[in-house]
Amino acid sequence: MNLQHTASSRRQFLRRLTVVGGLAAGASLLAACGQPATPAAPTSAAAPAAQPTTAPAPAAAAAKPASGVKLTVLTHWGDQDQLAVLTPILQQYQQQSGVTIDHQTVAFDELLKRITTARLGGPAPDIYHFYNLWMPDFVGSDLLQPPPADVTADVKKSWSQGSADGATYKDQIWGYPTEVNNYLLIYNKQLLQEAGVSKPPATLDELKEASIKATKKGADGKVSQTGFLFLKGWDSGVVHPFTSLLWSNGGEYAARDYSQVMFNQQPGLDVVAAETDIIKGAGADLGFQQADFVAGKAAMTIMANWWGAALRKGVPGGIQNVGVAPIPTKSGGKSIPLQYNWLWGVDKNSKNSAEAWKFLQWLNSPEGNGSSPMRKYRTSGPNAIPSRTSDQQAHADVLNDAFVKPFVDALPNSRTEPIIPGAQEIKTSLQKQIEAAWFGQKEPKDALDTAAQDANRILKEKAQG
Repeated sequence: MNLQHTASSRRQFLRRLTVVGGLAAGASLLAACGQPATPAAPTSAAAPAAQPTTAPAPAAAAAKPASGVKLTVLTHWGDQDQLAVLTPILQQYQQQSGVTIDHQTVAFDELLKRITTARLGGPAPDIYHFYNLWMPDFVGSDLLQPPPADVTADVKKSWSQGSADGATYKDQIWGYPTEVNNYLLIYNKQLLQEAGVSKPPATLDELKEASIKATKKGADGKVSQTGFLFLKGWDSGVVHPFTSLLWSNGGEYAARDYSQVMFNQQPGLDVVAAETDIIKGAGADLGFQQADFVAGKAAMTIMANWWGAALRKGVPGGIQNVGVAPIPTKSGGKSIPLQYNWLWGVDKNSKNSAEAWKFLQWLNSPEGNGSSPMRKYRTSGPNAIPSRTSDQQAHADVLNDAFVKPFVDALPNSRTEPIIPGAQEIKTSLQKQIEAAWFGQKEPKDALDTAAQDANRILKEKAQG
């Protein structure tokens, strides 16, 4: 089996791409689970820089004679823990079908560049695994092939509405959703208890109060423990919690027809004002990072389920000391977390598209035990929540874990990240403006209005082609 692994060093800075073929790339490639200079490798983050090794093939019956078909599959899954689970799955399919799988990997922050420039450097991969925020630009550049009707029907039937929506753009499903991640309030039980906070905050006012109570200073006057951790310097770490709070407080990110953004209306202003109030009230120190929560020096943050892998390894008191609660609302309303997805798609120019979809259908369909090969990888390798509902049912023992279960339970109320034209550029601009408000460089209204003006300009340009 030809398993080619192309690994790149992980960047610790945000990069803008100049993309060929009319495809507008996002300003920050650390968009999904990736993040700048953080200690934990998320489930959909950049692969470590170490050269991966191919896992040995399991003992099996003689391989089926080669069919002459080779499928090139591009992912960012290149570290050894991931390959140890994924490689035997790919080998299994080759043995059953005779199709050669050429698995190529790059670091997460190189993935978008690799996809968008692949056709210039020779034949493009047949299959991509990609972040759903990139769909508008991929579709606009005619890069993706619409799935066959039976694949579309399967996704609509066998995935939750949120996951199907996360693979949809312009009323077309573009591939198989592979994992789902959503955001909730994560807190250190011991630190809240020590601060006299008996239960996790359910409203924005309670969040501000608890953050201030849980902040501590040392004898030198410096903050030794922050009540709330803001994830500065990372677009998803800033915008995903903001959007979750926005929706949970009655706001909207953008109009349904993509004509304009709406995050600068009153609900959005209320959210950023609450965030800046926490900072001004000494409930948060912007010098703290994710590693500080893992080390037991931060009481609360809003983060996604994949972070559990890092928390299990490092939080004082173990994962049982970590609580998960709904996104705080303005006055006890409905909590609506943001979710985002990854999906498999097929290059429109693939000469082996029929075999590519056949392979993806096998990879994402239940086997005799009721779970798909993809479920085995997502739960055993990156320890993520698989998005196919039957896989969630088949793996209930893991998904009922005290940390993971609240995220699974919140999926019915979760909404997919807004998949709008220029989404990545808009997201990065919004991140910068929110951070300007955090650091006192702008008032919340000025910051959001500036981000909205930039976003509406991008939407107009995309609409004009």
